[in-house]
Amino acid sequence: MKRLSHIFLVYLFLITMLSGCAEQLPLEDMTMQLMLGIDLSKDNNLIFYETNPVFSKTSKKSSETIEVKATSIRDARNKFDTKVKGFVNGSKIQVILIGKKVLEHPDWFSLFDTIYRNPKFSLNSRVIAVDGPLSSIMYYQSEDNVLLPLHLKTLIDTNNRRNSTVQTTLHELHRQIYEKGITPSISEIKDGTQLRLTGTSLLNHKGKHVHSFNISETALLLILQKEERGEVSFTHFSLPINNKNELFHQDDISFSASNIKTKIKSAYHQNKFHFDIKINMPIYLGERMFPYNMSKNEKNFKKMVEEKLTKQFEDLIKIIQAKKIDPIGLGLYARAHHYAEYKKVEDEWGKALATSTINVSVKVDLISTGNVK
Repeated sequence: MKRLSHIFLVYLFLITMLSGCAEQLPLEDMTMQLMLGIDLSKDNNLIFYETNPVFSKTSKKSSETIEVKATSIRDARNKFDTKVKGFVNGSKIQVILIGKKVLEHPDWFSLFDTIYRNPKFSLNSRVIAVDGPLSSIMYYQSEDNVLLPLHLKTLIDTNNRRNSTVQTTLHELHRQIYEKGITPSISEIKDGTQLRLTGTSLLNHKGKHVHSFNISETALLLILQKEERGEVSFTHFSLPINNKNELFHQDDISFSASNIKTKIKSAYHQNKFHFDIKINMPIYLGERMFPYNMSKNEKNFKKMVEEKLTKQFEDLIKIIQAKKIDPIGLGLYARAHHYAEYKKVEDEWGKALATSTINVSVKVDLISTGNVK
């Protein structure tokens, strides 16, 4: 009886494998879609792009880009099928580019409905905002002929490890759109003389672009989100030294911070939310462009750094409150600790946060000043 059970399980496994293989297509009959782009034309018509690798020894290009006018991603896919040799396969998409002209309109996220319904789409695709016409990116050809989708994916992942941008996948974007206690943030790139990362694009609850953080501001945002990875680098960090010689930036220091501890406490009184953010930052001095007696004035040095960092975080929070967004996710703390009060304002959380009191303080521990005094 036991042997018959084993035979039945093996038979069932083989049947399952055969049925799965029957749905698959030969590689030569498929077009591997690696990048999808969505933009608006000058007359506000949706333009969709796809980039596919070219497997040909005679071709000078490593990829091909196709452009169509369509009303949705599914409509675009049908039109892509009429322009390529094989069946379009979207399961290998590495990045999805969205033009800022699209992001300026609320509720664009409904275009992604077919992606989340289709189990063949990868939810690990990176979502990136493009500052400027999307065509300049989609038709970009690098000198070393590297596949652009793979280059962009690596660009985002590497700079996320450097704390220069966020890393928002399709899966994470879905959570941020429907989670009322946080607003979405996605990486942002721009094309010029060279394709480059510019920082992070901030969206409101309906997905509309409202502001952009540069690379330095993004690092501060990641610290507040508790999403920083490894060391956070601070360069051209000016202190109030007031040296007369300005030629060599003699009021600047550079340092790195690691093992940063961010604690957020929330309260509710006087009909509004209060947040107390305390940041403990061990730092390692990497550069000092002015003479300074650290052994005698270390305490004052730390105080100057703490005051400057605190001011930078305060300025960042002022922008967030002015734009009525919450990329930090303070709404998650409000819901966890003050559920009844939060439920009253969850549908207008951006406005509630704008009137909240947010205090931030930074404590610096100077771990190292380098090998020389």
